Amino acid sequence: MSVRINISPSRIGAKIDRAWVAGREMLSSQILKDCNYFCKEDTGLLIISSYEHSDLKRGRLVWQTPYAARQYYEIRTAYKDVNPNATWRWVEVAKRTFLKDWQRQAEAIKRYYK
Repeated sequence: MSVRINISPSRIGAKIDRAWVAGREMLSSQILKDCNYFCKEDTGLLIISSYEHSDLKRGRLVWQTPYAARQYYEIRTAYKDVNPNATWRWVEVAKRTFLKDWQRQAEAIKRYYK
C-alpha cells in the first residue's frame, strides 16, 4: 500500500496569501479604531476620512482632509469637548498605548494561518 502526496507550492502560497490578507485587514481595522480613539474631533470629518481613505487590506491608514497634516504635526492642542481622549500625533499615542495588543493580535493571526 502506498501513499501519494502531491504538493502544489502555488496553491499553498495562494492560500497563505489570502489568509494573511484577511488577517492584516482585521489587524488594520483594530489599529485604525485604536488610533481614532485619540484622534482630534470637531465635526468628525477627520475620523470619517480615515475610514474612507485607508486601505485596510494593504495595512495603509490615511487621514485625508485639507487640515489633517497640520492637525497631526503642528497643532499641539486638542479640544476635548467632543472627544475627551483627543491629542496631537494620535497615532503615536495609540502606538504607545496599544502596541502590545497589536503585537499579540499579529502573533495570533500568524499562528492561526500557519
